[in-house]
Amino acid sequence: MTRIASVVLFAILAACAPRPEAEPVVVELVFGLSTGRGGDVAAGNWESFLNDVLVRKSPGFTVMDCQGGWMSDGAVVRERCKYVIVMTDRAGLPALAEAVNAYRRRFDQDSVLWMERPCPPDQCRFETGPVLP
Repeated sequence: MTRIASVVLFAILAACAPRPEAEPVVVELVFGLSTGRGGDVAAGNWESFLNDVLVRKSPGFTVMDCQGGWMSDGAVVRERCKYVIVMTDRAGLPALAEAVNAYRRRFDQDSVLWMERPCPPDQCRFETGPVLP
């Protein structure tokens, strides 16, 4: 009887345990706006990427304009960029990776900066419900 009770208790506890793939993750992406072909990603092309790809591959996002830079042959190369913040879970990461790869292909990019960190539920949440006075 004790063995059966232990198995049942273990099954109940396992069902209540948080699933690691469902824990919130914050992903910060930096998309450069200079193309590999020497031009710039036009505002309309960026909007098309957002609407055609990122909206479908993420649960939601925040976009900010930014300025980036890196060293190349001893000189600083500067580039306009878009800084995107996404809160998702581990199960959503492959879809974000697809969006990053789509951007790289579409605009001939060498890379997109990807920063990812776990965000415990007590620190990451959406503020929903009625607005307080």
